[in-house]
Amino acid sequence: MLSETRIFGVVCVLLAAMSPSAQGKEASCSAFAGTWYGAFRVFTDDGRSTRDNAVIVLSGDCSNVTGSAGSSIDRQTPISAVQLVGDEIRFHMEAMGGLDFRLKRRESHLVGTASGKIHAVIDVQPAPGLLPHSELVAEIKEADGKLFEAFDTCNVAAYASHLSSELEFYHDRGGKTGYQEQLDSLRQRCDGGLVLRRELDEESLVVNASPGFGAIEAGIQRFYARQPDGSEHLDATARFTEVWTKASGSWKLVRVISYDHR
Repeated sequence: MLSETRIFGVVCVLLAAMSPSAQGKEASCSAFAGTWYGAFRVFTDDGRSTRDNAVIVLSGDCSNVTGSAGSSIDRQTPISAVQLVGDEIRFHMEAMGGLDFRLKRRESHLVGTASGKIHAVIDVQPAPGLLPHSELVAEIKEADGKLFEAFDTCNVAAYASHLSSELEFYHDRGGKTGYQEQLDSLRQRCDGGLVLRRELDEESLVVNASPGFGAIEAGIQRFYARQPDGSEHLDATARFTEVWTKASGSWKLVRVISYDHR
């Protein structure tokens, strides 16, 4: 049905200098900005329904809202004839014989209908971090690199900035730990003189979106122990699966499974 694309910010400024009607238009515009993910449920004449994913991306300034829609972030169709009418956004999409959308903001959801040769009900929520695959891979690789740069250099504060306070870490030798335990472990290890360097096996890396939440990263990593004279030896090789979220505006690690240590 629908398709996905990247988030562009909506710039609505100088509200205080505008007339009340202009301020209302700007507020309405900003309420719809961003990338949305959820359900597109089609209803047939016999009362049956089928569900598909819906990704809607809205961007631009308040006098010229543009966007696209589709069933994934990498399969998007441009929308046209965008109108802001009170608390409702309306637009047209040339898909499935042509569809006219009417959506309203309801708390954290965008809900409404799409009508044409079919009738569908839409319910989507903000999806921070939902990006085209190549962009998602680039961002996760960058976040991963910064996380382990802090790990390698024993920079506990920087390391903490890349972890969610709700972190759950599952290790095949150490069991389950959380945010504070990970910080304490890094601090104690480094204070004790054991410095590790993590090396990612680039060919093993897999990155996928987790629509509406964040991203999943998996691969193989190696850890090297650094001696006082600067020499290194391989300490362990392991597989990992990590879940990242961008709900706070930057990528943070929220779940880790580290296993098959050798």
